[in-house]
Amino acid sequence: MEPIKWQVPFIDLRLAWSREKVDLLGIVDDVCADARFILRQEVEALEQRAAQRLGVKHAIAVGNGTDAITLGLRVAGVKPGDEVITVAHTFVATIASIVQCGATPILVDIGSDFLMDPGLLEAAITPRTKVVVPVHLNGRCCAMETIGAIANRYGLQIVEDAAQAFGSTLDGKYAGSFGLAGAFSFHPMKVLSCCGDGGLVTTQNDEIAETVKRLRNHGQRNKTEIVHFGVNSRLDNLQAAILLYRLRKLDSILARRRSIALRYHAAFASCGNIILPPHPGNPGDRHQDVVSGFVIRSPDRDALQRHLAGQGIETFAHWWPALHRRDNLHLDFSLPVTESVSNQVLSLPVFPEMTDEQVDWVIRSVLHHG
Repeated sequence: MEPIKWQVPFIDLRLAWSREKVDLLGIVDDVCADARFILRQEVEALEQRAAQRLGVKHAIAVGNGTDAITLGLRVAGVKPGDEVITVAHTFVATIASIVQCGATPILVDIGSDFLMDPGLLEAAITPRTKVVVPVHLNGRCCAMETIGAIANRYGLQIVEDAAQAFGSTLDGKYAGSFGLAGAFSFHPMKVLSCCGDGGLVTTQNDEIAETVKRLRNHGQRNKTEIVHFGVNSRLDNLQAAILLYRLRKLDSILARRRSIALRYHAAFASCGNIILPPHPGNPGDRHQDVVSGFVIRSPDRDALQRHLAGQGIETFAHWWPALHRRDNLHLDFSLPVTESVSNQVLSLPVFPEMTDEQVDWVIRSVLHHG
């Protein structure tokens, strides 16, 4: 079957490739000609640049975002029998990482901003609770001041799922710098992406950083010394070189995403059947979001999605059905806001290669349905 040729795709990776092709092929040639593939200078350079960008002491490149969360949990001391608090309104990898550590996920509800409701956190804490995993969804930081205060009160560690939030800030502080560790993803759908998979663990702690470096490389301190068992989660040099190249362009990437989001906000502000996501932030605002996604809510979501598809616009109902409503995952929690949100959310296209004409078409099509 031929793939659908969308007038406005959700993301256009082919167009991104065509614009970067000459530069990316040059990167491939440079790395391969020097035969430097695993944990060499490109990885080290990426780690240094990422740490500087995110305001952290250490950034450790790993194989993917899921490994980043899992390794963050491991260095936080999560073990079988522990409980880890997070949310259901997220990609399954967040919860799967907890399960992979042998721990029990405890799910709390979200607020209207799609993020962990800090007012529900304290009631979920038990003597078995070890870690809290706030998820900075859609490029927006959670209420880290409140979450951090509660975690400190109970002696809990924080491992941030910042997969969608590379560059997001709250009160001038970057996602991934609030807790013991932060976990990022460089999947092709992310704001900073590679041509494959990649991830990053951030921390301010020297010992934690060294442990993550060993864990990602089979527990080895060096070629001959194995300190403990680890995993194979090494970002390769080719992906690191691509990420370094794109990191230099990140400000323009984020600016274009933001401009599209602001146009959507202005156009849909008076649309009665649509609930807008939080504003990405004006200069001086506490929140400065990176607009990883533009997610609206509509009680008529399914009909709106069909209408937009008919106009050649690709959209996604992300995180539906909610994870705790999937019987095979055995997550028995009462999360009314999560359920309501998951039945209403619709992600609109927002990617840096979008033309103004494509943005106009999305706006007209949504308003026409309304």
